[in-house]
Amino acid sequence: MKLHFAAFARYNRWANRRVYDAVSALPDADYRADRGAFFGLIHRTLNHLLVADRAWLKRITGEGDPQVPLDTILFDAFPALHSAREKEDGRIIAVVDGMDDGRFAAVLTHRNY
Repeated sequence: MKLHFAAFARYNRWANRRVYDAVSALPDADYRADRGAFFGLIHRTLNHLLVADRAWLKRITGEGDPQVPLDTILFDAFPALHSAREKEDGRIIAVVDGMDDGRFAAVLTHRNY
């Protein structure tokens, strides 16, 4: 099972790189235009995805910053957000690679308070 999660973690990094490459080609006005999606702007959506990944990694590892609301803007500047995304994708891969096989069969319990 660990091999599957390792593949998923690497696929996640690959997919995020493709998204960020495409977004980096957009003019800032388009990047920050309201698209009518749940988080409105591409910028807000990318921040949300980073917030969500950090929240799940904290739940899994117990390490990381306290959880913030899912609509938090962690980084206003795209280059800083892009850099943070790369680091988080590396962290996801490292967490998966560092787990023993038995951890993947365990139940993860989480409650929102």
